[in-house]
Amino acid sequence: MKKLTLIPALAFAVIATGAAAQDADQKAAAENFQQADANEDGKLSKSEFRKFIDLNAEDKLGRAATVKSFGAYDTAFGRVDANKDGYVTSDEVKAMAGG
Repeated sequence: MKKLTLIPALAFAVIATGAAAQDADQKAAAENFQQADANEDGKLSKSEFRKFIDLNAEDKLGRAATVKSFGAYDTAFGRVDANKDGYVTSDEVKAMAGG
């Protein structure tokens, strides 16, 4: 399926060249996580995760724009939600991003 082959293991993995750019992207992703976490419980529901992807797409972080353009939010959520509890934590995001 072409749609799924374009979606990476983590839709919004922070990939940048150089340590400074990577740090800036990681900071932006962390801020986007907090902004998307509407109820401030430290984890993202599916609807909050969608907001997180959209914010990352606006900031051109990782491959969030690809997820958004294909509407592959559920697929990305399923890949990031490692323990399958229905929520995505910042630790799960970091694990998928490789750090």
